[in-house]
Amino acid sequence: MMKRLILMLQFLTKLPLPFEIDAKEEDFSKGIIYFPIVGLVIGALMAGLYIGLSALTNVMIASVLVIIFEMFITGGLHLDGLADTFDGLYSYRDKERMLEIMKDSRVGTNGVLVLIANIVLKIVLLVSIDPEMVPTLLLLMPVVSRLMVVVLSAISKYARNNGMGGFFIGKTTKLQLAITIVLVLVMHLIYLEGLFLLGMIIILTLIYRYHVYSKIDGITGDVLGATVEMSEVFYLMLYVLFLGV
Repeated sequence: MMKRLILMLQFLTKLPLPFEIDAKEEDFSKGIIYFPIVGLVIGALMAGLYIGLSALTNVMIASVLVIIFEMFITGGLHLDGLADTFDGLYSYRDKERMLEIMKDSRVGTNGVLVLIANIVLKIVLLVSIDPEMVPTLLLLMPVVSRLMVVVLSAISKYARNNGMGGFFIGKTTKLQLAITIVLVLVMHLIYLEGLFLLGMIIILTLIYRYHVYSKIDGITGDVLGATVEMSEVFYLMLYVLFLGV
């Protein structure tokens, strides 16, 4: 149990953990139940940093530094998936060419634009929210976004023949999905109104899955990363639109 939690922390973050894990492929697929917990760790660090920075400076600087911190703590893993996904899916080529573009390490125009939009939107949205509410949202936002990875992995098929995404996609069981949903619901006891945001993000994720399927007949690891980033943006946006009044 602890081995797989540490493995997921090492896989999804750049936290300097002093452990060497001898992992097998099944450790990744079974470790997916810890994604929300990893999200909670990331969220706790972001919330704590925001509280500290807000006491020292203004909310704009605090918001910018927190988003930069998130990029560093995750190693840009999900941002890379976001850029690759938009470069490939919106190249308007055939399926195989889209998948090739998504695998290319170079970042194209679509990728650059979506990265800029993603980062700017996160900062602007955080600044638009009551500073007293921001720590709670920062705590739960990464939890919800990582749950979306579990949701997609449990109900989708892998669009490639091989790759890291194949550790999770199509290999996540309905029991694992149920466990992670229960974990996330328990975490929301600190903010019950957040259940509305959770429900809306699930709906948007399912809509995006349908859209991706229409292009490449499945999903990839890059799509999972893109879903994390888009979920976080929409989480903040939905709060501003419906709960932040």
